[in-house]
Amino acid sequence: MKRPFGNCWFDTFLGRKTAPKVPNRDLTGKMVVFTGGTDGMGRIAVERFAEMGADVCLFGRNIQKTESVLEELLRAGYPGKFTFVRCDLSDLGQVRNAAGKVLDQYEHIDYLINCAGLNLSERTLSPDGYEMNFAVNYLGPFLLTELLLEKIKATPNACIVHVTSATQAVAKLFLDDLQLEKHKWSMLQSYAQAKLCMLMHGRNVADRLAGNTTSINCLNPGYIRTNLVRHTRGIERLFVVLFGKLAAPAWVGGERILAAALDSRYAAVSGKFIYEDILLEPNPLALDAMNVAKLMEISREFTGLERNRKEQ
Repeated sequence: MKRPFGNCWFDTFLGRKTAPKVPNRDLTGKMVVFTGGTDGMGRIAVERFAEMGADVCLFGRNIQKTESVLEELLRAGYPGKFTFVRCDLSDLGQVRNAAGKVLDQYEHIDYLINCAGLNLSERTLSPDGYEMNFAVNYLGPFLLTELLLEKIKATPNACIVHVTSATQAVAKLFLDDLQLEKHKWSMLQSYAQAKLCMLMHGRNVADRLAGNTTSINCLNPGYIRTNLVRHTRGIERLFVVLFGKLAAPAWVGGERILAAALDSRYAAVSGKFIYEDILLEPNPLALDAMNVAKLMEISREFTGLERNRKEQ
């Protein structure tokens, strides 16, 4: 099924600007691990989970900002427990430490929401030497998911949501140059390729989860008013301001995140691409089994998982 225009740009900027509110359900005792929940649509989704009684572990890079969110949840009187794990997703060592704290602290993980994102307008390297857009939008969430996966699998009917992007449709995949050192780097290509990789990881995890009650799906929440492109400058900044007028409010993205995790429409599917609120086929590159297998091999090598596996 295609979006109304069948064109990435038309469908993005002219997409639906509203969404039905996900009905409340009792999530008492459910554990939600959430990245990217300190502002924008992630912040709204976090509060909705809390409103339904869930316990929330919020990953955050900015201590003051993340603690402020937790204080607001506590003041609201929601019944769940709220905790904070400091983690900069661009730093793989911090991702490992944060995952270790979660594994030690919680007996089960019912929902993992990978919502954190970044889109820099200049090529920058992460603390581990990887291209920053690729590191934050893909490598960090990849590693976090892999480290938590066994505990998630052990939780009945658990759910993983990778928040991706419509830009995956125009992404190119350079498996020999994921850092875009040889090919021309651009903000769009680096971001779109990372989001495409997220989709491919989702499909790989879904295959590995076959026969398990845990599901994983990838969501394009639509063109949402967020702080994702706050680092843009110059002419790119001008376009961001102009196109921002066409963006849907943050609450729409928040509700779509909730729907991807809770809506019965997605309960029986895994490894799929949810475009706003319908299932679509992703970029054909993500459907190529050889591409997926090669990306997983590279990703394990980049994050040290391949080395750990050989040492066991």
